Amino acid sequence: MSIILVVDDHGVYRAGLRGVLEARFPHSRVVEAPTLSCVGSNKLFDLILIDSGSLSYETLDLLAEFHEVRPATRVAVMLTSKARNDVLNYLSAGFHGVVHKLQSDEELLTAVSDLLSGRIYVPGWVADTHDEDLDRPTHSHIQRETLKLTSRQNEVLNLLARGMSNKEIARELNIAEGTSKIHTAALLRALGARNRTEAAFMAAKLVRSNEMERRSNDESTAIRRTRPKPFK
Repeated sequence: MSIILVVDDHGVYRAGLRGVLEARFPHSRVVEAPTLSCVGSNKLFDLILIDSGSLSYETLDLLAEFHEVRPATRVAVMLTSKARNDVLNYLSAGFHGVVHKLQSDEELLTAVSDLLSGRIYVPGWVADTHDEDLDRPTHSHIQRETLKLTSRQNEVLNLLARGMSNKEIARELNIAEGTSKIHTAALLRALGARNRTEAAFMAAKLVRSNEMERRSNDESTAIRRTRPKPFK
């Protein structure tokens, strides 16, 4: 059973979000609190959704304590800003995702599902937003096939998309950390990413795109198999 913590100083929003999450994830338990300090740091949570307005030096210290107690805890920021730089800054700070508070229920549930499964979540509109100060285009339409990655690099790409560090990737794949760094550096070059945060974002988008394409192909195959033969 997954345990989700919602931190927001607006009680109505917390209650509404709790209702939506409990309806979609019946085997999960949702805990809500107006501030993070109201929750004991010894509590174990799989996911913490915290309003950006609740962030302070105190809450960041508390989040670090939560992570020490349970390193697998995922933390995502909820915000109302639609500035691309704000999203990238939160990811750079180490958060596992950014959830826009005004997005649809379905998008919100997709975000929570991705976060619980270990992925980094970034709102879809971020990839469609073009900041004028970016000095080169984003590679939003890159396909895995065009990257020509080795099997090992494909494995690293999947783990990078989940927000893993080089040390975590090395442990997961049973390779040396130095080897993990080499593969990650090669992926940054292949993706055309300027830093690890941008690479993780692009990898997550690429993995999600490939999963959607695979599902679409599976559904098309299933339809063809179940389609009745035409009368002669």
